[in-house]
Amino acid sequence: MRVVATFCWTCEKMESVQRRFSKRFARCSDLMYCERLATLGLDRLELRRLRFDLIYVYKILFGMVETDTSNFFRVRNTSTVTRGHSLKLFVPQSRLDVRKYFFCHRVVHCWNSLPAQPDDFSSLNKFKQLLERADLSIFISCTD
Repeated sequence: MRVVATFCWTCEKMESVQRRFSKRFARCSDLMYCERLATLGLDRLELRRLRFDLIYVYKILFGMVETDTSNFFRVRNTSTVTRGHSLKLFVPQSRLDVRKYFFCHRVVHCWNSLPAQPDDFSSLNKFKQLLERADLSIFISCTD
């Protein structure tokens, strides 16, 4: 329980930097934080981190990063896919709450939930376009 509270506290502390900075713009000082972000064309920091995490997963799975994929993920062998895409990852089991926040654990559920078509994985740019279309806000823990 302490790990969850610490993680959310850290998230809010980091977000507070962007929150304070966005108030400094003249046209945004009286707006709510969500409205300031929309006006400035910004996303919450946690949402940006999630996007970059998913891009890194893509790079690991497609060999764009020199590392052994098995150190991070196990891809399910799905020859017949009934829902979603064919690059689903196994959800790693963890006994400790601390482990839930490791990179290779925290991104699997979001990765598996991506509404992707096979063509969306054909290049990194197409994958980035998929992330722009997808609603990832349901996967962030910090809310206003």
